[in-house]
Amino acid sequence: MSTNRSPRVNKTLMAKYSGQTVRLIAKLISLKDDTAIVETSDGGQVEVKLLRNFSHGSTYLEVIGQVQDERTIKMVGCVSLGDDVDMKLVDQIVQIWHDPRFAKVF
Repeated sequence: MSTNRSPRVNKTLMAKYSGQTVRLIAKLISLKDDTAIVETSDGGQVEVKLLRNFSHGSTYLEVIGQVQDERTIKMVGCVSLGDDVDMKLVDQIVQIWHDPRFAKVF
């Protein structure tokens, strides 16, 4: 069994995972060349360095990527989540994911 995991994060938690692979559920705000600006579940903004062949089909996405610094992530994969995601609920899930009381679950 693999011990690799990619925790779900928000903007606030990104600095804790510098250099590591994470999952970031976000709303696409803007695209320019090979960079996107997204809004995270806690309302922060993050710059995403996109894959060369990136194409988006929805407003919300889950970015799988390596944290470069507290405000930048380099995409290694992406999951389209549609156009209607409850970001407050997403942020609650992120908080539960990192709550020590639930360490055995996640």
